[in-house]
Amino acid sequence: MKKHWRCFVCNDIHYGIKPPEICPTCQVKNAYVKTSSAEAETICGGAEAEKVDFNKDIFLEAIEKFTENNEFQVNPDREKVNLLLEGIFNNEKNHGLKYCPCRLITKDFKEDLKLVCPCNFLIHSTYKEKGECWCGLFKRRK
Repeated sequence: MKKHWRCFVCNDIHYGIKPPEICPTCQVKNAYVKTSSAEAETICGGAEAEKVDFNKDIFLEAIEKFTENNEFQVNPDREKVNLLLEGIFNNEKNHGLKYCPCRLITKDFKEDLKLVCPCNFLIHSTYKEKGECWCGLFKRRK
């Protein structure tokens, strides 16, 4: 069954059975996370797509699968993860996309795409220095 996939580095959207191993846009390996059709439509400017809704459990499953081939993992503190997921889904309800719950959107769509969870946290100083993303949803594997 085909699904929507989003590159967490450049927001490239792929629709297929599985994502490309290397993003054709930014050339990053293992950069795709499964996403909802609504998010894919929003990022692509409203292109019609098969409807696939996400809830917190499905999103958690998607990001856990996403971390399997990467140097980071979902934070093992499930209480913190659940709180962050609540914020992410509140942002989707209020602003249309799953924006990071710990960062402010600018209302500049192109800029705010950089804040869709998971964002490209690998380039941020918080990850480089502390081994976790801005909000702590992802942590470097030990």
